[in-house]
Amino acid sequence: MEKGSMELSEGMSSRLPLVGDAPKPQNGEGTVEGTRFYLINRVSDALDSLLESYRRTLGRGDIDGLLLVDSDGKALAKSRFFRVKNAWNVGALGAALAGIARQGENHMGADEFQNAMIMYRSKQFYVCKIGNLNGSKSLLLLILANERANIGFIRAKMKQYAKRIEEEIRNCEPVRRTIE
Repeated sequence: MEKGSMELSEGMSSRLPLVGDAPKPQNGEGTVEGTRFYLINRVSDALDSLLESYRRTLGRGDIDGLLLVDSDGKALAKSRFFRVKNAWNVGALGAALAGIARQGENHMGADEFQNAMIMYRSKQFYVCKIGNLNGSKSLLLLILANERANIGFIRAKMKQYAKRIEEEIRNCEPVRRTIE
């Protein structure tokens, strides 16, 4: 594996399936064939809808996954087809990138942080602030995509889905407990 590349989960294809294709946890244990479905919750439905809208509109599966974190890097939810093995590491990277961007507010006299992006030859990593939590914490949406992803379109869709995501957080007890 190349230095700095992100490893896809075993068995994941480059095709982004429709949301209805997602395996569902069985027996109430959150597992299907031994695979742990951590960070899949009601908020995941909103993230999956955003992905499905992108795929339907552009006809491409350029996004490797969406991850919702707080500004401390605590992972709150992920899309069902998040194709990176360790969501917690990605969450920490996204929070760190947002933290660096917020430092720019002080040093450059800029307004409030909104977005940050890192582009590689074959990947894009995008961090977008979509709301505030408990005063000083932010709600961040992290997007991992290939080089062809249309980030402008994703940003427009994120603005549409931000309110829905915030509403789902209010209605999802496990996510609210994680935030507190």
